[in-house]
Amino acid sequence: MLSKHKGKILFAFSDPGGAKPILALIEESEIENYLVVSDRSYPFYKDFKSEVKVTSDKPEDIIKSFKPDLIFTGTSYPSDFDKQCIKLALGNGIDCYSFVDHWTNMNLRFRTNETTQLQPDQIWMIDERAKKIAVENNFDESKIFISGNPYHSWLKKWKPVVSKNDFLKSINLENSGSKLILFAPDPLTNINGKEKYGFDELTALNDLINMFRSNEQDLAEFKVLIKAHPNQKKVEIEKIIIDKENFILLRDNVETNTSIYYSDLVMGFFSSFLLEAEILKKRVLRYIPVPMNVDPIAELNVGKIVDKGNILENLLAIKYWN
Repeated sequence: MLSKHKGKILFAFSDPGGAKPILALIEESEIENYLVVSDRSYPFYKDFKSEVKVTSDKPEDIIKSFKPDLIFTGTSYPSDFDKQCIKLALGNGIDCYSFVDHWTNMNLRFRTNETTQLQPDQIWMIDERAKKIAVENNFDESKIFISGNPYHSWLKKWKPVVSKNDFLKSINLENSGSKLILFAPDPLTNINGKEKYGFDELTALNDLINMFRSNEQDLAEFKVLIKAHPNQKKVEIEKIIIDKENFILLRDNVETNTSIYYSDLVMGFFSSFLLEAEILKKRVLRYIPVPMNVDPIAELNVGKIVDKGNILENLLAIKYWN
């Protein structure tokens, strides 16, 4: 669909959820005259063929300099970078497409304030469920295009470029016999998660630490690698895991897919990170410690839902997997 667009295209994104599908989309499209910009830098940029210009320039200055015929954005929150690009496109008569990488916070992705909802010329959705949620949130159905997620197709062909030993050394973990649990929690504290869901990433992490403390001998060989979301306020996590030898907060520059590939198990809440882990053929647990009225990804049947009562037995099962 993009290959039919003959003008100049500006791709803009902030969060990984928008960056990866857009970069994958560029690779599968026959386009030549384009610029890719972001206000954030990520290690995975090097996995893609397109160069990403990481910039602190204002979106209006980028647009004025490049003069695009089409602006294609991600839909980040709480970052304002994508939304400013959408707003400027609509305000200056420039065609605008946006990609929605998830099923949650549909309105937050397109609101610059409590009353103004931005509606690009095309809104690319990953599936019918996302479209249904968008329509329920007053988005114009005629503007919605179901594209799937180009990144998932790209990921199926991906292989790590480093060995497991080199990966372990990069995170200062020398024991190659450790059982690795990759914990990739959504930053629920950013959206009052305890009030909305009854838990957040900090309460869940405390649950894990207490479980390790109570089952020290059984879990001695386990390491929990914490892959924080880019929007995560890491200071609180650092406070919780200080002096906890079984818990390692991965640096931002540790590559996500490599972390998934070499882990024995991936655990989280609602993130599309868990879908990506399944694509890489990893066992997935969703830690949901309290009953929920609304589970944003329940219909996707991703992984196995566990709580305080059965998480230990599911972790210990790693020892018997081939």
